[in-house]
Amino acid sequence: MNLFNKVKQGMLDSTKAIKEISSDVTELTKVKIALSKDMSRIDELYYDLGKKMYTSYEENPNIELTEEVSSALLEIKATLERIKEYEAKIESLKGIMKCKQCGYEVSEGAKFCSNCGSKIEIQETLKKEDIEKNHADSVEEEKPE
Repeated sequence: MNLFNKVKQGMLDSTKAIKEISSDVTELTKVKIALSKDMSRIDELYYDLGKKMYTSYEENPNIELTEEVSSALLEIKATLERIKEYEAKIESLKGIMKCKQCGYEVSEGAKFCSNCGSKIEIQETLKKEDIEKNHADSVEEEKPE
């Protein structure tokens, strides 16, 4: 009976480990999808911004920025910030940390950068809820009215 319990416990431990790995892979995939959507959105925004700027310029070469252009610029900025957050989350999920001084990849848990020698500050990781909220907000913005 003791052998049976050991085999059973081994199977339970293996199942638990597989579940944790699967959860991490699923979260990584979700973040990558959100990143891809925002990258596509940036391309659309750049296209729209260029089109608006060109049309405005055709109508008046000495034009100041219109409200539409200012709004597009703000949306581009916000989307680029979300992209940085997604990239940081992907690096965090993969266990990649970067030195804030030189940008060199350092191993997780390192105290100093092996490239420039500066002290490594632990970066705040994004919470899963923040990623999902940002993704939900970007999906709502894309829906036609």
